[in-house]
Amino acid sequence: MNSETCNCQNCKNEFIIEPEDFDFYEKMKVPAPTWCWKCRFPRRLVWRNERSLYKRTCSLCNKSIISMFKAEAPFPVYCHECWWSDNWDQLKYGREYDFSKNFFEQFALLQREVPRPALYASQNVNSDYCNHTARLKDCYLMFGSWFSENCGYSKVLSECKDCWDCWSVDNSEGCLHLIDSNKCYKTHYSQNCTGCADSAFLYDCRNCQNCLFCYNLRNKSYHIFNQPVSKEEFMRMKDATLSSYTLLEKRFLEFRKTIRDKAVHRSLIGEHNVNVSGNFILEAKNVHYGFMVQGAENAKYVTVAFKGQKDTMDTYGVNAGELGYESVNIDFSSMCRFSLNGENHSDTNYLVDCFSVENCFGSISLNHKKYCILNKQYDENTYQEMKDKIIAQMQEKPYIDKAGRKYGYGEFFPLELSPFAYNETIAQEYSPITKKQAEELKYPWQETGDKEYKPTKKWDELPDTIMEVDDSILKEIILCEAWDKDKEKAKEHNCSMAFKITKDELGVYRKFGIPLPRKCPNTRNFDNFQLRNPINLWHRQCMCDKQHPQHTGKCSNEFETSYASDRKEIVYCEDCYKAEVA
Repeated sequence: MNSETCNCQNCKNEFIIEPEDFDFYEKMKVPAPTWCWKCRFPRRLVWRNERSLYKRTCSLCNKSIISMFKAEAPFPVYCHECWWSDNWDQLKYGREYDFSKNFFEQFALLQREVPRPALYASQNVNSDYCNHTARLKDCYLMFGSWFSENCGYSKVLSECKDCWDCWSVDNSEGCLHLIDSNKCYKTHYSQNCTGCADSAFLYDCRNCQNCLFCYNLRNKSYHIFNQPVSKEEFMRMKDATLSSYTLLEKRFLEFRKTIRDKAVHRSLIGEHNVNVSGNFILEAKNVHYGFMVQGAENAKYVTVAFKGQKDTMDTYGVNAGELGYESVNIDFSSMCRFSLNGENHSDTNYLVDCFSVENCFGSISLNHKKYCILNKQYDENTYQEMKDKIIAQMQEKPYIDKAGRKYGYGEFFPLELSPFAYNETIAQEYSPITKKQAEELKYPWQETGDKEYKPTKKWDELPDTIMEVDDSILKEIILCEAWDKDKEKAKEHNCSMAFKITKDELGVYRKFGIPLPRKCPNTRNFDNFQLRNPINLWHRQCMCDKQHPQHTGKCSNEFETSYASDRKEIVYCEDCYKAEVA
């Protein structure tokens, strides 16, 4: 089959479906998509709320809980213990399929009745304000993380301890504001580092200790701006920079300009790969448009895929399975299509919050069930006959949303059916839009009004050093800098307007001698995320013009990279990067 050029239903731009894509759709027994991959991506993510948490009561036991669903959500919300208990019947909510009505209309009605879990949190200890997490201990406001202790305000952490305000970090300890790094110790305000210790403001450094403001270094100690210094000079500069908020902010801006102008940037960050494109890819084969991927094979348009996911397309957070399509947060599953939050699926379609299910279609909150449609159970033959009829009906009678977009079989859930607003979810992190853009696209949007609480202290009234802070700060409500400077812009990244310093957090700042933050946790998360490259690729040529064995004059290698064509960074192909840096 040849490539086919299509027009996206959503953005109206052209996109190409390659022959290997058609092969995959045939294997999954689904039609080709009518949305381009750039629009399919946020359409999935608008169903995943991580950071927007609310206080409410469990709809079954009535105890006070923290939930990703507001108190006014139309469906029951159960605490972790109640949702997993035998105190309610999943099949009680089953309904007969009505072939005179569209499938998504009937699913929307089912969604208003079936109980949902308050949070996605498993085996956590003293970590109530954490979502999409597992095996955390003494953690606070952690998201998409697991196996970590005494960490806070972070996302995508694994096996970490005493790490705060970090993004995509594993096997690290005692780090603040660390991004896309691993095996680090007491390394702050750094990015893309491995095996570094007692350092700050590093970019793309490996096995470096006692270094400041360095980039592209390997196996160095006592360096500042890539130049060797004495231990005394290093300590003097480190203490002066990290202890003063004013100097820290100034140095950080200087460092960001330095690494943009002088550092060599790798076109694709990855190791031990065969035939891949994207960024942050490890031990993968035949993966394209993959981001934060490890051990996957034959995958395309996938983000956050670990543990050997195979034969997959259009997924987020899908691990240790095969033949997955248009799904979010699904593990250990096979032939799973258009589904959210679950594991151990086999040959399923349009499921939400289901576990260990087989041959089910359009169901919610099922556990260890087979042959269910809209939570009603059938025998095998009846199920197969009805499933085929429903798929045919979805093609003949598609759901049409408020913007006139059509959803037949093969499309993910309509955005307007999500229980979350666009700006409540990680869609706003990965594909940020303004309120005006959301209105034009008719995406669900949550209006962020002024908060009820009143700040007792402004961000610019905080002491310059942590040494000047006493325990009275724990009682203050601090106005966020982002909100104070541009309220409307701050609303777009869900700024909380004000924030408090917790006792554990204050202990961390005192331990490392680092000044108090001036922004709320949501804004700090947003700022960290903006330091990462986007989920997108551009075709570029290597910028190396130095003398290397593989070329004379300017390197002719071309590649796909997550650095946009108009960015100022120096971007090298893999061969030139290794010749120059590694």
